[in-house]
Amino acid sequence: MNHQYLGFWLHSRRLTSLVVGVVFLISAVPAYAEFKPRDRKPASGYSRAGGSRGLGECSSSGIPLTQLAPQTFIGKTASTRPMFGWYMSSSQSVQFRLFEFDSATKVKQIGKVQEITTIVGINQLKLPIDYPELTVGKTYFWQIAIDCEAHPIVSNAEFTVINFQSLAKNQFTSIPESVNYYAENELWYEAFEEALKATSNGKLGNTGATLVQELAQSEIPTGSKVDIKIIKQRIEDIQKISSERIDLLHK
Repeated sequence: MNHQYLGFWLHSRRLTSLVVGVVFLISAVPAYAEFKPRDRKPASGYSRAGGSRGLGECSSSGIPLTQLAPQTFIGKTASTRPMFGWYMSSSQSVQFRLFEFDSATKVKQIGKVQEITTIVGINQLKLPIDYPELTVGKTYFWQIAIDCEAHPIVSNAEFTVINFQSLAKNQFTSIPESVNYYAENELWYEAFEEALKATSNGKLGNTGATLVQELAQSEIPTGSKVDIKIIKQRIEDIQKISSERIDLLHK
């Protein structure tokens, strides 16, 4: 075996091992969802870092605060009052803020700061009625922050509200069916909200675990203005969150 062929063979083996590992990880939970967005417009500098900043003294030793929504690219919703979801490994008080983009570089805060007492696991917040309804065609970002004295923890995720008229015409017979429909149409926020209807008490459930795994895959960056190390850590955190459900299934 010559050196050139040997090098090619070894590279092929490594690539095959990586693909097999990913397939095994995804197949460990039922394959309901199909969140594989084709339109991945890169997020701005407000959330491009792809993870929480300033993980300091008040952070737990487990998985850090993790927004369960696209961060490396702009997510989509057809709802003017979407549901926002995030993960906490400890019960702490957090602040929720919502911002609207006036331009590509200027934002304004919408509504007041919401103080929220969280639970361990999956937390969710439907846009409160004291906030104005969102506008189709506008881009926003939602923020979860923990007010630590030394190093505040801040995480942002951008999304846009789109006009999706066919949503009202669909009648679903099961939660996996509705999740799959929204995921295939790149509507992350609707898909995740539907998935969480099948569970409670901060758990993901089977469908939610599959969907979150696909979120992790979608976060692989497409642009050059990204911090690969931070994004890699975010992907690993999301996979761990999903794996918590996988572990339960195997016990």
